[in-house]
Amino acid sequence: LEGVIDPDFNRRADSLDRGNCDAFVASDDFTRQVLLHPEVAGVVRSLLGEDFLVPRGGHHHYFQEPHLGQTWHSDGLSGNGYDVTELQCYYYPHSVAIEDGPTMVLPGSHCRAVDREAIAHYGDIRGQISLTVPAGTVALTRYGIWHKAGPKTNDRARSMIKFSYHRTAPPQRDWCCDAAEIPAYRDRARLDYVTEVESYRDKVRRTRTWNWLCGSDREVALRWEKSQPVSELLNT
Repeated sequence: LEGVIDPDFNRRADSLDRGNCDAFVASDDFTRQVLLHPEVAGVVRSLLGEDFLVPRGGHHHYFQEPHLGQTWHSDGLSGNGYDVTELQCYYYPHSVAIEDGPTMVLPGSHCRAVDREAIAHYGDIRGQISLTVPAGTVALTRYGIWHKAGPKTNDRARSMIKFSYHRTAPPQRDWCCDAAEIPAYRDRARLDYVTEVESYRDKVRRTRTWNWLCGSDREVALRWEKSQPVSELLNT
């Protein structure tokens, strides 16, 4: 979501220390201006359901001196790769150019369950995206996506605040309900750098994600039907 946050609020991050910024993220102003911004919260609502968990903490990634960049890593295991239970978000108070060492992400990598140390040796990967964005941008990703800071070649401050939203309930289709029948998943064309075999596998994953979000993934439905919250058992 490019440039959606108010410029006046973006400047509030100028005096923010690097590292833990729980108090800033949990503040009323940050909650109103960023976390519950209509466009940001609208995307979160569509992917995590109605009563999602709003972040009460975050981390300020701040770089000023030139550096070689980070290695590829994920902040956690990707799980099944098709479910969407956590959205990891990056808020950029200032514009980011390629010389600033932008965050780099690899779309689709959240589907690969790998140890983070196993991907650190990779260099540039076809399909990677550098998040060169205007000030006030919020990028939303599925937790587990491969990412890194790119090489920084200048002395300009580069700031990014990271936080996560979480799902609280099993998925169900409660949007686009004009018809009772669930719309079929419509895939995009195969990218030229993806092999036919890998493209097929990715399509299966994307289709399953769509079905999962619509509440029609039978494996997940059975898991919820045959389980019971521990709080109910302890209170009986």
